[in-house]
Amino acid sequence: MQYLLIDPHQRLLGTLNSEKVLSVGDTFENHNAQFYTVIGLNWFKQRSQAQSLTVIPAKPAKAVAQ
Repeated sequence: MQYLLIDPHQRLLGTLNSEKVLSVGDTFENHNAQFYTVIGLNWFKQRSQAQSLTVIPAKPAKAVAQ
């Protein structure tokens, strides 16, 4: 599924191709090694291909020490 990535000010950040369906609270890494957290879903009923995620920058999760 392809998503448009939008910041909270409604500015386009880019696109994301993901086989996973994303939901609010999910964190992901884009192709530029940037991490984002999903804070909103924007589904458009008129155009099934026009789906966007409102995201904010996130820090990568640190590896758990063993």
